[in-house]
Amino acid sequence: MGLQRVQRGLLAVHAHPDDESLFTGGVLAQHAAEGIPTAVVTCTDGEIAEGTPYAPRGTRAKELAQALTVLRAGEPDILRFRDSGPAGRGPGSFCEAPFDTVVAELVARIRRLRPTAVTTYDAFGVYGHPDHIRAHRAVLAAVEAAARPELQPEAGLPWEVHSVWLATVPDSLVRQLTAMGLDAPLPSTPDDRIAAAVDVRPWLDVKWEAMRAHSSEFARGARISAFAEPRVRRLCLGTEWFLHRPGPAARPASPGPRPPARGQTRLLADPS
Repeated sequence: MGLQRVQRGLLAVHAHPDDESLFTGGVLAQHAAEGIPTAVVTCTDGEIAEGTPYAPRGTRAKELAQALTVLRAGEPDILRFRDSGPAGRGPGSFCEAPFDTVVAELVARIRRLRPTAVTTYDAFGVYGHPDHIRAHRAVLAAVEAAARPELQPEAGLPWEVHSVWLATVPDSLVRQLTAMGLDAPLPSTPDDRIAAAVDVRPWLDVKWEAMRAHSSEFARGARISAFAEPRVRRLCLGTEWFLHRPGPAARPASPGPRPPARGQTRLLADPS
């Protein structure tokens, strides 16, 4: 079975409807504007597995479809799991699904879509949601597995992703929010570890429109409501920050000093 490596764009893997717009809406819009294919896989349908529903059934899936239309990121691709909530549990929840099952679902999509780059959350899921943390772990495993022809041959030809980008929050942003007198309890990443700080201000209006499509989240007062204030929106949403992990398609860099990566604004799906 031949190994496939062709540059085919950006795949974003997220836990819940609205995460695609909040964490990667800018780079998705940026890539679409450059004519680079984008796709989003959402690991849950946004329906809470345990507790009071956030919105009427089916609402969040419809909102996701609207947001993806705004971002020009294709049709929704929602796995069959439910939101595990802050406790990380519940019947049919993402966190209670067998890990190998989750990885197999993602392997099948990586092999079908053949992305150059995949993006998801950092190891703490940006702010610690159990579904985010599980998505991070599953994506890393799936990227490796998708490249191995011995694993899941029924899922199609193996595919080597070039790079994995992990959405995060830098220490400098938390310091700025604190200096503004805003409560900023988010865990953060040292700035010298940031591999790409993508200026998405040219696409900020598109990103905000996509976020606003998730109206049920605003209605319930979820954390994205804080970005209704323009100053906070520009500061927090006008840049998207990522850690970098080389994928199986990456080759060792040539010897010699490398320039610092901080402030990098190139497209994530551009392997150069």
